[in-house]
Amino acid sequence: MERTRRDLLTTSAATLSAAGAVGVAGCLDFAAGDGPQGPEGVPATLTCEDEAFVRLTPPFEEPVEGTVVDAAGTRFELATEGNAETYGQSMRLVLRNTGDEAATILGKHAYSFQRRTGEGWLDVRGSPTGEPVSLPSAEQSFDAGRAFIWSIDLEEAAIASAVPDRELTVCPPLGSGTYRFVYWGIQDGPPLGAEFELVG
Repeated sequence: MERTRRDLLTTSAATLSAAGAVGVAGCLDFAAGDGPQGPEGVPATLTCEDEAFVRLTPPFEEPVEGTVVDAAGTRFELATEGNAETYGQSMRLVLRNTGDEAATILGKHAYSFQRRTGEGWLDVRGSPTGEPVSLPSAEQSFDAGRAFIWSIDLEEAAIASAVPDRELTVCPPLGSGTYRFVYWGIQDGPPLGAEFELVG
């Protein structure tokens, strides 16, 4: 009888665990909404209805090199898990110093989150205060073998809040199309970028 009761408790716990997993999945689906609500494809530009919105401008003029660059006496690599990402899900990116020397970089938040438009690549983020804002950057040593890892949920609030101590928002909402993550913080080196397609 005791064994049967234990078996019953184990079965009940498994059932509750499964139900909990379904409940969490339902919450994730709900949190993601009906998918990306912004313009699809390659819009002519990114237009925000909020007149106080001031879009971030990229602090670099050099062309984006791709995902591997030799600079500052070492090699940098920017890796992603794939080239297609789903709205509401998490995207993981890793920047590594795969060379043999340390280099000077400007920190983990020296990046742009851009969308391809008819007038070029534009950052999806900006300040909602009517005043331009700059991203935090501070020189630091990036030793050989060291890595930065980002895990960014692909939805507006998460992208806006990924940078601490800055009031940012995403406008207009994300839409299905081509985006790229650009790390521009290599001192004396070009920016690296990883493109991906955002799907609903």
